[in-house]
Amino acid sequence: MRECLVIYVDAALDKHGRAGCGLAVFVRGRAVYTESFGFSHIGGSAQLEAHVCAGALDLAAARWPHHRVIVRTDCAPVVRSRMPSSDSFRIAVHEVRERCRRGWRVVRYVSRKANPAHELAREGLKSLSKQQLLVAA
Repeated sequence: MRECLVIYVDAALDKHGRAGCGLAVFVRGRAVYTESFGFSHIGGSAQLEAHVCAGALDLAAARWPHHRVIVRTDCAPVVRSRMPSSDSFRIAVHEVRERCRRGWRVVRYVSRKANPAHELAREGLKSLSKQQLLVAA
């Protein structure tokens, strides 16, 4: 078993259905991978965060299959939800739980201030907004 990967994830959603996502992967406290991107999203912010957590688990399984993985999110409903309130959120949380059952993968809470992916998500949202402005011009 290799070192533990800690993947910080965050998502930002505006009122126009634009979303920005960010993730930062750390090994031994050192960033080894970061990414931010934007896309359109119909749904709630907690649902979006759950999908980003599931995506981070998939990324870890594909790129670092032999590592123990901890995904950290500042979205408490994803981590603590026992009975998700909507069907779409229930499905998203179910996806996260199913992916956690595959090996050494777990999702934990981290405060927004301690989440390095927070600014990456904002950058992803800004990049999408800029792209849409360029297309409209």
